[in-house]
Amino acid sequence: MNDTAPAGLSAAEALRVAEQARAAAQAPRSLPGWFGPVFAVAFTLYGSGVGYAAYSHTSWLGGALAVAFAALTGALTAVAARSGGIVQRSASGCRHLYWRAFAQVGAVALAAAGLAYAAGADARGFGVAIGAASGVAFWVTARWLNTRIRREFEAR
Repeated sequence: MNDTAPAGLSAAEALRVAEQARAAAQAPRSLPGWFGPVFAVAFTLYGSGVGYAAYSHTSWLGGALAVAFAALTGALTAVAARSGGIVQRSASGCRHLYWRAFAQVGAVALAAAGLAYAAGADARGFGVAIGAASGVAFWVTARWLNTRIRREFEAR
C-alpha cells in the first residue's frame, strides 16, 4: 500500500483535508449506549421515590433521594465525559442548545404532570409520571444534543 498523498493535491486542498481531520478528531463521539437508559431509569426511580416521600409525608426521604440522585448523575456524567460524549467537548457557542434541551425536558415533565392530574393520580402517581417522562425525554434530548453539537464541530 502506498500511504503518500497524490502528487496533484494542492496546498489549499491539503489544508482543507487537514482541517476536516482536525474537526473530526475534536468532535465528541456518540454517547455511550448505556447513557440514555441508565438516566431514564434514574429519573424514574427518583420521581417514584419523591412521589412516595410526598405521599407518606416523609420530607427527609425526599432530601436524601435528591442527594443520592445528584451523586448518581454526577458519577454517570463523569463516566460519560471520560468516554468522549457531549459533556467532555462541548462548544461554548452551544449554550442555546443546552437551554433548548432543558426546556424540552421541562415541557415533557409539565405535560406528564398535567396528564397525571387529569387521570386523578396521587403524589405517587405524579412522581412516577414526571420521573418516567423526564427520564425518557432526557434520553431523547441527550441524543439530539450530541448530534447537534457534533454537527457544530464538523461545520467548523
